[in-house]
Amino acid sequence: MDQKRRDYLKTMALLGGLSIAPIAAYARTDKSVPSVLILGAGVSGLSAAQVLTQAGCQVKILEARSRVGGRLHTSHAWQDMPIDLGASWIHGEKGNPITDIANQIKAQRISTSYDSAALYIARELKTAGVTDANEDASERIVQRAFKFAEQRAQDSSLQEAVNAELASKRISREALAQLNFYISGKYEQEYAGDANEMSAWTIDDNKALGDDDVLFPQGYNQISDHLAKGLDIAREHVVTAVEYSDKGVKVTTEHNGQTITHQADAVLITLPLGVLKKQKIDFMPALPEDKQEAIESLGMGLLNKLFLRFDSVFWPKKFDWHEYLSYDKGRWSEWVSFAKVDDTPVLLGFSAAQRAREMEQWSDERIVEDAMVALRDMFGSQIPNPKAYQRTRWASDPYAYGSYSFNAVNSNNEHRKALAEPTQSQLFWAGEATHADYPGTVHGAYLSGVRAAREILKVKV
Repeated sequence: MDQKRRDYLKTMALLGGLSIAPIAAYARTDKSVPSVLILGAGVSGLSAAQVLTQAGCQVKILEARSRVGGRLHTSHAWQDMPIDLGASWIHGEKGNPITDIANQIKAQRISTSYDSAALYIARELKTAGVTDANEDASERIVQRAFKFAEQRAQDSSLQEAVNAELASKRISREALAQLNFYISGKYEQEYAGDANEMSAWTIDDNKALGDDDVLFPQGYNQISDHLAKGLDIAREHVVTAVEYSDKGVKVTTEHNGQTITHQADAVLITLPLGVLKKQKIDFMPALPEDKQEAIESLGMGLLNKLFLRFDSVFWPKKFDWHEYLSYDKGRWSEWVSFAKVDDTPVLLGFSAAQRAREMEQWSDERIVEDAMVALRDMFGSQIPNPKAYQRTRWASDPYAYGSYSFNAVNSNNEHRKALAEPTQSQLFWAGEATHADYPGTVHGAYLSGVRAAREILKVKV
């Protein structure tokens, strides 16, 4: 077997079997080695770095954090139980490049299903006669709202469309609670955006892979740690400026109180959309208008987690999901049981969008107390307090400023494509927000990194 073929197969193995163009296609005819700086050691930056490194490029990753993975973050605060504070699931195992990597490293996975769910109705709603979520009726309202929105000349938010649909109708407080429960679970907790922000035209303009959703009992960082092997990663380097011209790029970082300059032929920017929106990086020259419009138009969502650990399981173990229907939209309405996932007495509760933003201003104690009020309404006043907890505050994270992107009002997948488009021949872009088909997913981030690496190789090799 010749060396080029061997290098290609090695790259395929590192990338979990994902089909990419052969490395030999990018063989240089001169002796110079192209240099590439990658901003961010999340999944998109790591996948790009592996492709570029195997193609013979000189690659250096600049990462603001002290760890790799970005919005993959496995906590080991509980030594006997890793938990994912960031992304948790492979969304659709079939045809998913993350599945290929997981298979290669023999990472254990456990399936969860939305069909395995128990519904708990708040005491006040029970008193009012509510016995179920009545999701069919809520779905009909939302679908009519979407059809109404499609007929309008301008985009509107999901909430505006629903309000317009309900304007000429009388709806009881109980039916409204059921509708809000549906909107929160189906849209706000799925896309991490508020119903007042999400586009009624394009919020569902993404694709889904088939088969099960699966969790990693030993943590998602198994994937990012594997992808990081052999790479040159400079940690705790906070990017402050990016200067680009025909001569190459110059990136300025702050590291341990020092200002450091890095130079290369090209730079790949994989920073989260939330960071780009904060405009804390000085681009010289300024980014093109279509790039700035894409950054401004797309929404950055928020989905926070609260893990509660108890001495023993007091809830039904046979269900993956435990859902709470109350008058208060999105208030601890979705819980995942780890009793079924890996036989541990842990419940994971979610808060999304505006509610999550408000809760980030609360103390940890208040968050836990509020969650326990909901759980005691679900499971009885006698249940114990948790013995430990872990929680996230992704909107306050200075290296994320949110969880993942969504299509806000007046934004669409053309904005994602514009965000992905190279800037001249020096600046390249990747990250989940740049993937039109699979935004907000780990596999979308991964694929965007491979795509960006190939773009760099076409220009620089």
